[in-house]
Amino acid sequence: MKNNILLLAGCLLLAACVSPPDAPTSNIKLVYSASSIDELLAYNAALRKMQPAELGRELQRINAYPAGPSNSVRRAMVLSMTRDPIDLTKAEAQLWNVMADNSVEAGKLKPLVQLLVGYCADLRRVADNAEKSSVQLKDAQRKVDQLNDKLEALKNIERSLPAGGK
Repeated sequence: MKNNILLLAGCLLLAACVSPPDAPTSNIKLVYSASSIDELLAYNAALRKMQPAELGRELQRINAYPAGPSNSVRRAMVLSMTRDPIDLTKAEAQLWNVMADNSVEAGKLKPLVQLLVGYCADLRRVADNAEKSSVQLKDAQRKVDQLNDKLEALKNIERSLPAGGK
C-alpha cells in the first residue's frame, strides 16, 4: 500500500515537470468586407446630403442600372427623398417588390427593407397631416378675412350714422 502511494506521488511529480505541448500557431486573418446593407446605408447617407436637382440626376442614373434587389432599394431610397407623393408611392412599390422576392440577395436585405417601408409609411402620414393642416389654415384664414370684412362693414355703418343719436 505504501509503495502504491509512493509510486502515485512519483508519477504526479513527473507529470508536473512535463511542459504542455505547444499550441499550433497559425496566422488567422480577419477580413471585413462591406455587406450590401452597409453599402446601402452609406448610399442613403450620401442621398441625404443631395439637393433636389442632384436627386433627379441620381434617379436617372439609378434607372439605368439593371434590375435587382439592391438597385430596387437604391431606387426606392432616391424616390423617397424627393418628398413627392407619387414618388413615395413608387418607392413603396419598389420596396414591396423586394419583400416579395425570394432570392438570397433579397433575403439579406429584408430587415433593411422593412425599416424603409416603415419610413415611407411615416413620410406618407406626415405628408397627409401637413396637407390637412394646410387646408385647415387656409379655411381659418378665409374665416378671419370674412370676419375682418364684416367688422369693416360695421365700422362703416357706424361712421355713417348721425352723430346726435346718443
